[in-house]
Amino acid sequence: MSQPTNGGFEHLSPSAMDILRKRAESLASESEADVQLDLMSLLLFRLADEWYAIRIEDVREIYNEYSVTPIPRVPDYILGVVNIRGEIVSVTHLATLMRIPQHPDHAPDAQQPSAIVASTDECVSALIVDEIGDIVEVASSELEPPLSVVDRGHADWVSGSVYLDGRLVGVIDLEKILRPIGENE
Repeated sequence: MSQPTNGGFEHLSPSAMDILRKRAESLASESEADVQLDLMSLLLFRLADEWYAIRIEDVREIYNEYSVTPIPRVPDYILGVVNIRGEIVSVTHLATLMRIPQHPDHAPDAQQPSAIVASTDECVSALIVDEIGDIVEVASSELEPPLSVVDRGHADWVSGSVYLDGRLVGVIDLEKILRPIGENE
């Protein structure tokens, strides 16, 4: 007795086999499309000469006009607090926290930098950045382990990295950034 050559579908006409083959190819391409749908949205921002990103689901808003009230006896990266519609929010100078040297031409009377109001389950803070970039979508599979885009001290604050337009962008580990004071040291 001979083995079937078409997987037991010998009784089907060539046109029916062609329909089944096309359907199988369609199902296979749908699976590939599902993988591509596993996207994450990132907000790009610049600190000095380096580009970073934060997951858009962690961003509450971009805040451009604010007045910081200093508070005593806090680390130098905490600039103070701001009142955002009745909510008191800490202001974190991200470059200082990450020990990223600032440009010498960054004049104190320059335009007030933007703040990304970000939150975790435990904390909300306005993160001061040098420049806000675009919102981009990348496949989760493109996220790589944190490469040393910066020195080891900076890499502690990065959860991963991704290549965008030929440049390496560090994805900020917001859980580490927004840990209560004392837990980061």
